[in-house]
Amino acid sequence: MINLDTTHAMEEENISLEDSTTAAYEKLLNNMPAIGLISRKKRIKGYIQLTEIAQYMIDNAEINDEGALYILSIMMRKCSDFNKAAMMTALSLKTVGKNVLSPIGLKFILDVRKNLGLPSTHHSTEESTIAVENNAPDKPD
Repeated sequence: MINLDTTHAMEEENISLEDSTTAAYEKLLNNMPAIGLISRKKRIKGYIQLTEIAQYMIDNAEINDEGALYILSIMMRKCSDFNKAAMMTALSLKTVGKNVLSPIGLKFILDVRKNLGLPSTHHSTEESTIAVENNAPDKPD
């Protein structure tokens, strides 16, 4: 038998998660900087600024990583300025320094590069090294 209080609490949690995701989406959308007409520098800078805001929201528990990636993927479809900024960043990732992008910005842009079938960069080798270390089996004592 399903407890109505548990069901109600789960519904409220889903609604609050949806509300926080919607609020985060609106916040990012409203903070999308100008990217210029055909300015590579402004587009990359815009991507960095927006993903830093997303990282700040993650660090302050406004959203989680999964929610941020979801929002950024929605923005790729709904916000042409963000789409252009992300595409330019993905195409020019080799020119961006290693510690310039926020963790969520790096994770998202590596996914974009993967979807575009672009070759790996110094960023992606760093990411795969971390993943291998985290998934490595424990050494026997």
